[in-house]
Amino acid sequence: MKKEKKKKTSIPWLQLLAGALLGVFFAEIIFTTTRSLEWFIVGFASFIISFYLHMILHEGGHLLAGLSSGYKFVSFRIGSVMWIKIQGKICRKKLSIPGTGGQCLLDPPEPTGGQYPAVFYNLGGGLANLLLAAIASVSAFAMGTVASKVILLPFALIGIYLALMNLLPLKIGGIANDGYNIKTFRKDADSARAFWIQMKINKQQSDGGRLRDVPEEYFDLADSEEKGNPLIDAIKVFRFQRQIDEKDFAGARESGEKLLAEKDLLSVYRNLIKSDLLYLELIGPCRTEVVERLYTPEFEKYLKLVKSYPSAQRLHYAYAVRYAHDEAAAASAREKFEKVLKDYPMLGEIQLERELMEEI
Repeated sequence: MKKEKKKKTSIPWLQLLAGALLGVFFAEIIFTTTRSLEWFIVGFASFIISFYLHMILHEGGHLLAGLSSGYKFVSFRIGSVMWIKIQGKICRKKLSIPGTGGQCLLDPPEPTGGQYPAVFYNLGGGLANLLLAAIASVSAFAMGTVASKVILLPFALIGIYLALMNLLPLKIGGIANDGYNIKTFRKDADSARAFWIQMKINKQQSDGGRLRDVPEEYFDLADSEEKGNPLIDAIKVFRFQRQIDEKDFAGARESGEKLLAEKDLLSVYRNLIKSDLLYLELIGPCRTEVVERLYTPEFEKYLKLVKSYPSAQRLHYAYAVRYAHDEAAAASAREKFEKVLKDYPMLGEIQLERELMEEI
């Protein structure tokens, strides 16, 4: 495998600055309030616990905002634990998505007058963090005790921090946040529809549907010439993956290479496309120069982050069988593939993954 030059990555300066200020405010509040090591420890524990509580509250905010807008429940994930509605029954599954602490996905209502209800759903998480942070702050000073300030003020700080990181339009860890989605809705009329389509496709895949079964009109936005719109780009990626589901491997290669050439494509999409293009190369011509162009050290790190994806284990298996000719690695990848499938939530993807394994 050839080593490539390390690409310069943009420093998430706003995230770092906000985190540093958060730490300073935390230390100042605790020491000014108590000047006690014991209380500082309590405050620090509250700080850590509050982070996880606010993650749950954030996704809960999305859930409530969505349900009040006519959405229906599909899945709710905190960390790697997911509750998902599959064919009418709520099941507990496991899925870890890099760059996200949780996720609430719902089935959106039909549009009214050409309008897609997307803004309030995206606002819901950050608003929940802000509202509860405000309640905690007021309660801390209203009670006035050391305990109330040490426990509630860190909770309030974490809420404000997470609200800012989600409501300010940012791309964090290669993923567009809620604020960026809202900004895109306001800028481009097709973006809200693209968001609606993503949610509909997720609902169908959760119930065992395949991309090849999704209505053709869902992919018309994939022909858009617009560049750098994450919501439109998602539809383009779906169509690329649909070509693979239809076993149109030649068409998928062409579409994938075209997408990779787009400079503003989010890294989360870029890595998904690389993964499938590498798989197609391994089961096809298996050219050394193409494999090495795609299987870079940076991409190898990505595969470690998505080890809970069956597609990652399928790729490891294809690489071991077709390129490395490593029987031990192939056996290990095959075993991990079967293990991952047991907890994987998307029934439609499971069917496809098994078919793609047979192609190897």
